[in-house]
Amino acid sequence: MGLLDKIVGAVTGRSGNDAHGLSSAQHNLLRQAMEPLDKAAPGLADKALAFVAEGTHESVLLELAAPHAVEPGQLLGAPGRLRWGFYLYNDKPLEAAGKKSLAGRSAFYASIAPDQPPLALLVRLGKLLAAADAGKSLEHPGAPVPDWLQYLVNDAVHASFKDGNSNKQELGKERAAWTVDLVASLLAEEGLDATLALQLVFERKGLDSYYHDRLGALVKSPALATYMQAHPDAVKALLQQLSAAGRVVLAARIGTDKELRAAFAPLLVALAVDGSKTVRAEAVPHIEGIAEADRLHLLAALLTEGDTSQRSQAAELLARLPAEATRGLLEAALASESSKPVQQAIRAALNRIDAAGGAQEQDLPEPPPWTPFADSPLGEDALALLLANRTEVIERARRAAEEEAEENKTQKHKYNWRQKSYASLSKLTEDDMRQALALLNGQLDKKQMEKLRNSEVAQAVTHGNRLFALPSFGPSHLVRWLGVSRYSRSFWFDDGFHKWLGGQPHGSVDLRALADLLKRSGTPLIEVARTALFDYWNTPSATDLLPPERVWPFFAEHPEFLDQALGLAAQQNNGDRYASTLELGPALRTLATFPTIPARWLPRVMELALGEGKTHRPMAQKALSTLPNIGRQVVESLTHTKSEVRIEAANWLAELQYAEALPALTKALEKESRETVRAAFLTALEGLGEDISPRLAPAILLAEAKKGLKAKPPAGLAWFALDALPAAHWADGTAVEPEILRWWVVLACKLKEPGGNALLTRYMGLLDAASRQALGSTVLRQFIAHDTRHPPLEEGIAYAKAHAPQRYQSYQKGWQNAKPEYRQYYEADYAKSEEQVFEECKREKMSEYLGSAIGEKGVLALAAFAPGHEIVSLLQQYMRDHYQRRSQIEAMLEGVAPGNDPVVIQLMLGLSRRYRTASVQTKARTLVQEIADRNGWTQDQLADRTIPTAGLDDTGTLALPYGERIFTMVLDAAMKPELRNPEGKAIKALPEPRQNDDPAQIKETKALLSTSKKELKQVIDLQTARLFEAMCTGRQWPVAEWREYLHRHPVAGRLVQRLVWLEVDAEGTALQSFRPTEDGSLINTEDDEVALADGALVRLAHASLVDAATASAWTKHFKDYKTAPLFPQMSRQSPALSFTDDKGLAVSEIKDRQGWVSDSFTLRGAFTKLGYQRAQAEDGGFFYEYTKDFASVGVRVSIEFSGNTLPEENVAAALKTLSFENSRSRSWSSDSTLPLASVPPVLLAEAYADYLAVAQACTGFDPEWEKKMPW
Repeated sequence: MGLLDKIVGAVTGRSGNDAHGLSSAQHNLLRQAMEPLDKAAPGLADKALAFVAEGTHESVLLELAAPHAVEPGQLLGAPGRLRWGFYLYNDKPLEAAGKKSLAGRSAFYASIAPDQPPLALLVRLGKLLAAADAGKSLEHPGAPVPDWLQYLVNDAVHASFKDGNSNKQELGKERAAWTVDLVASLLAEEGLDATLALQLVFERKGLDSYYHDRLGALVKSPALATYMQAHPDAVKALLQQLSAAGRVVLAARIGTDKELRAAFAPLLVALAVDGSKTVRAEAVPHIEGIAEADRLHLLAALLTEGDTSQRSQAAELLARLPAEATRGLLEAALASESSKPVQQAIRAALNRIDAAGGAQEQDLPEPPPWTPFADSPLGEDALALLLANRTEVIERARRAAEEEAEENKTQKHKYNWRQKSYASLSKLTEDDMRQALALLNGQLDKKQMEKLRNSEVAQAVTHGNRLFALPSFGPSHLVRWLGVSRYSRSFWFDDGFHKWLGGQPHGSVDLRALADLLKRSGTPLIEVARTALFDYWNTPSATDLLPPERVWPFFAEHPEFLDQALGLAAQQNNGDRYASTLELGPALRTLATFPTIPARWLPRVMELALGEGKTHRPMAQKALSTLPNIGRQVVESLTHTKSEVRIEAANWLAELQYAEALPALTKALEKESRETVRAAFLTALEGLGEDISPRLAPAILLAEAKKGLKAKPPAGLAWFALDALPAAHWADGTAVEPEILRWWVVLACKLKEPGGNALLTRYMGLLDAASRQALGSTVLRQFIAHDTRHPPLEEGIAYAKAHAPQRYQSYQKGWQNAKPEYRQYYEADYAKSEEQVFEECKREKMSEYLGSAIGEKGVLALAAFAPGHEIVSLLQQYMRDHYQRRSQIEAMLEGVAPGNDPVVIQLMLGLSRRYRTASVQTKARTLVQEIADRNGWTQDQLADRTIPTAGLDDTGTLALPYGERIFTMVLDAAMKPELRNPEGKAIKALPEPRQNDDPAQIKETKALLSTSKKELKQVIDLQTARLFEAMCTGRQWPVAEWREYLHRHPVAGRLVQRLVWLEVDAEGTALQSFRPTEDGSLINTEDDEVALADGALVRLAHASLVDAATASAWTKHFKDYKTAPLFPQMSRQSPALSFTDDKGLAVSEIKDRQGWVSDSFTLRGAFTKLGYQRAQAEDGGFFYEYTKDFASVGVRVSIEFSGNTLPEENVAAALKTLSFENSRSRSWSSDSTLPLASVPPVLLAEAYADYLAVAQACTGFDPEWEKKMPW
């Protein structure tokens, strides 16, 4: 309070509040809030203050709305925000002014007394905020209230409340006046309907879902419950007034409050049958809190009196209640119901009740016994280890701190985090270690435990994982430790826990034992439920890792957790706002572990199994597959009003092999008019053993095609040239009407199944082989052509003319304006000439895609039978030039897989082992596994059995009929195709045909020769890579399979002749080495013929597997025979290294070439030449590894370098370490790095040789390499 204020106060007797009810402190806070407005116009702050505090100078609202050099709304800190804090990175003075105003208003709002809020003043403040900001920052959730009120509420509860960055649950403590009552009073002050306050509190339609909690404090306030109880009619009216987003918030507020749930039970049940799926999902679990009799009464009323949607949803919910109470209601409603969708819903409900009745007759078997985990205290050996750990981590931190201090002497940027870490660790005492031991032994209370929740203690306890390796260390100690070392995630998601779990005998860990353990440690049982009912992206769940009989008994004893996950009951997180929600998908997987589904869950699972949502259908159906006669319930859905449900029912019946459905399917097919549903019905009929060939007669197919083509085609398919489809013939040689092929393309597009549909596959099988190939080729080429369209040259030139000059100037100024130390990063662009920038712009424009064919990926179902070599060539080119179009690549792989072409299978095998994009590699792996499963083979066996021959016979000869002459093609000594005339002499090309030679035959022979040459190249490349991986990973073949599929193969057999092999016994011990020869015999280094035992195994040899003399002998052998090995086997030795360090810990990396320097482009070239790929970029486009995958053993070779960014620039680079990762691990922690001792020895030797080869591309070691790197 200033001197003048004090004098005035003494004269008037108002030393506390002024005439408008403001204290001097509050007045000053408002002054602070308005002061920044003077930056917009002198004197504006005083006028604004006078208007807000006294109601004078109302014209200031017009002044604020007028244009200003500095926006008044920014000077007030953007008061309409509901999303983020107030930051102006490019104008710090303006940001400071805005934050000063926010701070003043923040303190002012906090000072308002709940019993005497200055309503008129707050109204004026809201109007001033609205005038100043003019809607620029206003985020309006959507309630029909004036902007001034929304501004005021946003400002008070978010924008000014700790700058929008705090926990909004603190609002009630710090701003007690800000409740729904104040909002209602403000509305009344202006003569508006006070109950609009409820809409303001609940409505969310104007906000993204991520920000729906921004008004959460108003929603959770106890004052809201009181207000709702006092205004029941206004609350009921919200059902019609609120959007779906608002009704979700309303359902959550009523459902989680016992008193509100009782008072507004009819409203909550109405929300549970709401037309919005998201509203129902929120409300349905909460109605379990309503007494069953009341719930039944309310749902019964809605079943007969509600609208169509409400009646349908009420029937669904009634099916979850006891059958004896609901069956009669449903049957009576069905008898009087006229709406077909509602009739269908009621029938489905009755169907579920019948199924549940059948399930009640199926008792769960007695679960297997389980043994509690022992809990023995750790002793003095553990304490000694902890004390030693403390000493070591402090010493290590000391050395690191000294190194950092030394580095700071020569570096421009000084760092101190290692020194700070050392200072913190130095405070660790021996008593801390004794307390840690007491914690592990369960001897501390909660308060004592919290003192150990810090990173310094954690470093000492976990150092080297030594403590966890003690024989006396068990799960009880681990769970107690995780209780203080983790915050928001369950013990299950800890890598240390999974290390322990991995060391237990398979099938020995039971969730009931874990529950007992957690109960003893004071951890809520829901953490055990989360092991199976929550999906974390890099951690397998309990259902993945434990046998079913070790999972389901826990949930049978604690069904409430599955109730919550299935949406049958509200989620209970024990007040932990960071707790993970129990999820539906994992719940269905968990239910599949039960011997039979208990009746309480069956209606809900049946809803999902045939519901409209696609995500959970397969798992729900799998869970239900254990029920006897489940097919009987599925048949009912063949007449469902929604086509998608009919399709799903047909597919499921076929999968169940429920033959009793044949009559119902046939009847449904006769009545069905929708093409996609008819296709599903026909597919199901054939899948159930029905002969559908009479329905596939050409005349019938033509009639269906003509009918289908009359309908409006998919809009996205306009690009497909249906008239360009090839002429085709049926298997008997008769011509196919063009309309049929056109209709198949349209139908395939509608079905949206690039992997094929059994009916489409059947259709394709009706054509002759040439027609299948031609159709497949045309479809695949059209798909690729449309998907890869780019702007023409003219557009590229026009774009470059418009943008190149400006970009050139930008490059020049960028370098000129940069500080000298940063100019190196602008150098490359600065050095570009105007012509180069022009070309850059032109290429940039011409590389844009003009569209995508992914929306019509269904047509790829017809591409399966395109010629294999053509598929491989097209896909390899597409993956090279358009690798970023991941979805299209996956769709094309899915489309061509059903053709079972050996060349295509080999391509997918290669992709499954190594590809730059993880999702494509995963897709290829899945498709390969499906093909292998169909034939009962492993993936390796599939690869062996599908090696293409390129048309060569068992003698390695391709016969080429050429009129009356027969030419041949064989592989020469260099594995190149060699063409021979009828006399056996080598020729360069086929001669001109004679006059009496058949032109059609000549054309066919030339095509055969061309195809064979292409296939040969693909086969040789793919098999060479596969054999190299087999050598690295140590694959072993039974002798019989090796002879049949490799040694005797006309192409692969030639490759194995150029390799050395080992005969090994069952333990993998080498018995002898040998090489196959051209005459089929097997010889050793002495040229003696050797024999293999019938039951023996063979594998590829390597220098790391044989002694030096043997390796040298084989090297000499190849030289004597003047034969080049397919790839080096005897030149790369295992590195001389120890698998443990001086402390006995496993070594997991090699770094003897760390610090060898070069530039990033040179390293990239060296890595690429060796078959390595750039690792996935991290945040900011930074990558620092090149990798090579060996998928068959789940190992990824990783060579680290100093790093580069995307797009890549040629900067200084240094080689760092070589390590090996578990590529099957879903974890991103360092625990995915493998100890060197666990890496296959040949792979270790080959990877180390690669590491040395990259080092050879460098200029050498630089002792100061770290100082010279840009990163």
